[in-house]
Amino acid sequence: MTRTKEEFIEAIYDLLKNKLNLPTIESFHENARLNEDLYMDSVMILELILFIELDLGIKLPDEKLSPKDFQTVGHVAEFLKNQQ
Repeated sequence: MTRTKEEFIEAIYDLLKNKLNLPTIESFHENARLNEDLYMDSVMILELILFIELDLGIKLPDEKLSPKDFQTVGHVAEFLKNQQ
């Protein structure tokens, strides 16, 4: 089943809220920057990648990962949409 960008945004929200217990979840929106708006550090971003692989079943090879794809929630969702 192919997911839409909006479905990935919802899935990212669920992972950040329920798996990472992100304290800044009230700042979540498509254009929220992971570092500056959601205050996610590099370890939290790695945890998000792990949960994406485990919970969403999307394999993210190291060579495909780029910091530009993890700037905002929307960037992550678009990256995931292109990886399915």
